[in-house]
Parts: sequence; structure tokens; C-alpha cells
Amino acid sequence: MFGGHQQQQQQRPPAGGMGQWQAHSDAVPCSNYLCPDTLVCVAQPHECPCPNVEDIKCLIPDAQDKGSSSVVCARGQEECAEVQRKSRKI
Repeated sequence: MFGGHQQQQQQRPPAGGMGQWQAHSDAVPCSNYLCPDTLVCVAQPHECPCPNVEDIKCLIPDAQDKGSSSVVCARGQEECAEVQRKSRKI
């Protein structure tokens, strides 16, 4: 999906609640995909940056769709490897 990658994200509104998040997202001009955590406009969901600068994007291969994967943000290579290892058990 999405050019071989799928962004897996949870939409979390800012501390002010969903109404405030909606107001922020409405103020960002974007004709493609608006990343829910960072409000960055990108062409496809897998291009969204991780919300925390110390995190890295980890690709988790999709067990059923061999050509695609999900993107998960993790804190460094060790945590990325741990997420990948645990995903194989699912």
C-alpha cells in the first residue's frame, strides 16, 4: 500500500483537545496528506516524520502483503530492532 509503505499512526489531539487540534490542522495548507502528529504536509503517509526528533522510523514488513510495510517510530536502533523482532511473532 502507499508505494510499498504504510504509515501507522494514532491521531492524538494536542493538550487543548480535539477542537484545538482541528483548528491547527485546518490552518495548515495541504493538498496531499497531513501528518496527524506533526501537521507536516507530505505526498504519502509513510513520508511523515516521527513526532520526536530523537525517534527513528522503523519499517515493519507486512506479513500478508509482501510488498508493503508499516512505519513505526522508535527510540533508536535498539528499540527499532526490538519492535521488528516482536512484530514477527504477530
